[in-house]
Amino acid sequence: MAIHKLPEYMINRLKAGEVVERPASVIKELVENSLDAWATHVKITVNDWWKSLISVEDNWTWIELSDMDLLLERYATSKINWEQDLYNLQSYWFRGEALASIAEVSKTSIISKTAYAEIATKLTKIQESLVMKHVPVWFKHWTIVSIQDLFYNVPARLKFLKSTQTEYFYCYNYFVEVALFHYEKHFTLLKNDKVAFDLPPVDWLMERILQIWRKDRSKYLNPLEAENENIRIQWVISDAGLTFGSAETVKIYVNGRPVIDKIIKKSLLDAYVRQITPGEYPFAILMLTVKPSFVDVNVHPKKLEVKFLDPNQVFSLVNESVKRTLWIHKIVEVEHKISQRWFDKSGFVNWNDRNEGGEAKAESLFSSDSVPPSTGQSGFSHIQSSTIGFSGQDFQEEFFHEQLWTYQVVGQVWNSYIVLSTNESLFYVDQHALAERIAFEKMKKAVWYAKSELLLQPLTVDIPKRGDIEQKIDQINKLWFDCSLLSENKIIVYAVPQIFSVYKIDIDNLFTYILALEKITFDHVLDAIFATKACKTSIKAGDTLSYEQMTRLLKDGFEYIEWMFVCQHGRPFFVKIEKKTIDKFFDR
Repeated sequence: MAIHKLPEYMINRLKAGEVVERPASVIKELVENSLDAWATHVKITVNDWWKSLISVEDNWTWIELSDMDLLLERYATSKINWEQDLYNLQSYWFRGEALASIAEVSKTSIISKTAYAEIATKLTKIQESLVMKHVPVWFKHWTIVSIQDLFYNVPARLKFLKSTQTEYFYCYNYFVEVALFHYEKHFTLLKNDKVAFDLPPVDWLMERILQIWRKDRSKYLNPLEAENENIRIQWVISDAGLTFGSAETVKIYVNGRPVIDKIIKKSLLDAYVRQITPGEYPFAILMLTVKPSFVDVNVHPKKLEVKFLDPNQVFSLVNESVKRTLWIHKIVEVEHKISQRWFDKSGFVNWNDRNEGGEAKAESLFSSDSVPPSTGQSGFSHIQSSTIGFSGQDFQEEFFHEQLWTYQVVGQVWNSYIVLSTNESLFYVDQHALAERIAFEKMKKAVWYAKSELLLQPLTVDIPKRGDIEQKIDQINKLWFDCSLLSENKIIVYAVPQIFSVYKIDIDNLFTYILALEKITFDHVLDAIFATKACKTSIKAGDTLSYEQMTRLLKDGFEYIEWMFVCQHGRPFFVKIEKKTIDKFFDR
């Protein structure tokens, strides 16, 4: 068969597929054009779930009449003049590049009016027909891009789209992503010409979060910043008290663009290890501002991915910064708002302090009524004190160790919590949570040789139905298991890692745990085994401890636990009460 060149219109439609994957891709490209042109109000309209109309309007941009004939030409731009400009991009890209692709697979019209023109110009393209004319409009200066009947001339592309509801969700999700980053701008989303979201500009990200989700979760959210010579990160991340079942609540931006970046996502989720349950995700918005010379934004046709000059630098900055944020907030401070006093029958101030609404104010791992009273039969046991000082370099940069550089072991309450005092605070330590985390870390430091061991009797494991189970089994079998699919909701297991001979574990629970993981590794298997074993063999709540046992437990904590805040299940084991809070109870 002879080689021949395709007609220009076929070439253009093939190229269009690289940019216009789905309706949300159209919205993304058009909104980025508006933002590049300094729009302060962007209005998106989606009618008939996107099928009949997608429209993006902005209040700031306008297109000169002399430029209209170049608007749908490929690589016609006002943003780039020289080759060097490619390596110092300060914009999303350039206005007009995506329009050419979109116009190839839709009926496209563009109306624009400059501030000083008496009348607007309308450009319409349907198939190869291009029409330009003047039209009267209501606005002073504005640009409206309307996309009708997307993919009407490429029906094969329609077959690969998901349901109308799912495609609308992708549109909504992009709207949320762009509105979060540009919280200082006004965004409006209309669905079938009815306002779904109207988000006026606000002063900071937390206000935008409240606008979108309409539920105040600020007590779970921690805003912070970090930077080095190449990267600046601004973020809001949730603590372990706010998690979700999908990764949709993790938003990552690089230089203003929402991206899917495995390095950043892994560094973020690694910081949450043993803080949240596998298969759950935090609420996290990470905004990275990177020097243009440090990042390539054009490695992906739709710019959904980026390439960093030094990925390890990005990973370390994100991971260490997020860890430190979570770490600081894991010491739960018990605060009391003294608006009125509640007295019990004995005449003592009730430690169940209330705020003005009558609700318990204290927020900690424990309910507020578990703050120890000054009297009662549980009382303090082993009342003695001893000052323990640390002078090693190992701990000098660690926030919590700095707070406990010199402390006194006061005693044990309710045979469950160890009490420490410093010059300014009291700390209550959950003895079981601390002991099992120490045991867990000791097991992880042991040397394990991985190999398979055949079971005398194969086991069957019930699993939930899932579309990717075959790939999951392949991952599991690379970790010294031997299992196969028996039916759509049953697995048969013939062999397991030899470590199971030492540490017995419930196979059903193990498979539930590892199947929930996005990526399965042998470390995850070991974590599940060690976590279960550590919990069963450690000091329990209710165990009476001698002063020497308490001291040894705390010293082991400093020695074995790098991040001294949570047990392996993610529960914090320190509660802090400042001296000034206690002084308030005595009107000091």
